[in-house]
Amino acid sequence: MTYKTGTGIDYHQLAEGIDLFIGGVKIPHHKGAVGHSDADVLLHAICDAMLGALSLGDIGKHFPDTDNSFKGIDSKILLQRTYQLIADTGYEVVNVDSTLVLQAPKIAPYVQQMRSVISEIINLPENAVSIKATTAEKMGFVGREEGLMAYASVLLKSVEVVRVDVVNLSKNALPAYATNGASGMDLRAALDEPITIKPMERVLVPTGIKIQIPEGFEAQIRPRSGLAIHHGITCLNTPGTIDSDYRGEVKVMLINLGTDVYTIEKDVRIAQMIIMPISKCDWKQVDELEETKRGAGGFGHSGIK
Repeated sequence: MTYKTGTGIDYHQLAEGIDLFIGGVKIPHHKGAVGHSDADVLLHAICDAMLGALSLGDIGKHFPDTDNSFKGIDSKILLQRTYQLIADTGYEVVNVDSTLVLQAPKIAPYVQQMRSVISEIINLPENAVSIKATTAEKMGFVGREEGLMAYASVLLKSVEVVRVDVVNLSKNALPAYATNGASGMDLRAALDEPITIKPMERVLVPTGIKIQIPEGFEAQIRPRSGLAIHHGITCLNTPGTIDSDYRGEVKVMLINLGTDVYTIEKDVRIAQMIIMPISKCDWKQVDELEETKRGAGGFGHSGIK
């Protein structure tokens, strides 16, 4: 896994009669930041830090002020597009640390909302987004309330992407991640007609895809939590395993553990598939094993029922 760090800095003038946006939040103030977009100094600094970490230039390169399509644009959109660019390059954000420098207004009441906005856009927990603020002690252009500035640093990490060849025999879309943070891809039923499952009945549901998994990986088939909790529909063998040398159609064994008959409609999501690395075992036969405190203690050895 590769880690990259980047830093960003941005400045904007302040002027009367303009809305002030910082961290994706509109803040009441008699002055606002001047810029081609909505001039959100904090989001711009974060964008620059993300781009800089991967040597992708700066925000002006990707969203130039000579392009009228960016005139007045919400900087949350710029942050989302920057995040997508980072993701397309095979990286994700680990954390953000930022500092605002402005004389007024006080932003402490808005920091939590800013963290919430930013974390949602770049798919981070809120505790991975740090926003600090300081004044310039009335010195310089910031101290005179002529402008404001922001610094940001980010840590990125590479995301391993495994190429899997797939043949799609159905009209369904290929398995896909529902959100940026999802670890499992949704599998859909490839049916000509809906099928029903009676309580305690099991069925084999086709997905319409054949996959070729690289050696050293497997595909695990797991239940969908929504089907399980609301209808009692779950996978009979979970997690099921698809090996790298299997070339048949992927089918999902479902069982109805609920009390009512359940109908599986065409194209409905029936399970999740997770691509996982595997390790091969090389047995080494020995005469005895190392001693441990647990020893031969089995189920319940800790005394916890």
